[in-house]
Amino acid sequence: MNDWKPPPTSLHALVRLLTVIEEFTRLHGRGPYTRELLSQLRSWGYGEGLLSLAWGLGLVERYDDYCNGRGGRVCRFNRLSEHGREFLRSYGELLRLLSQQ
Repeated sequence: MNDWKPPPTSLHALVRLLTVIEEFTRLHGRGPYTRELLSQLRSWGYGEGLLSLAWGLGLVERYDDYCNGRGGRVCRFNRLSEHGREFLRSYGELLRLLSQQ
């Protein structure tokens, strides 16, 4: 008997947010600033709420720095915290285990 149901959409969206941050960091060598992140998600209002949730849960760290690295405009950057990386590893392992059943 397998009565497993997929997690709520907000959990999938939270994982997607963290995955986007992780992939962006891998490609660019830095975390995305908030506008870049929300553009990647293609979700501004809901994405902002998810980012706030992830930050409140300690999954994301946010910091201010110059957008282009040479001065000028200051942007708020986002990176995975150690808890965020651990969360993604655990989520991936859970999905792997569930797919074996």
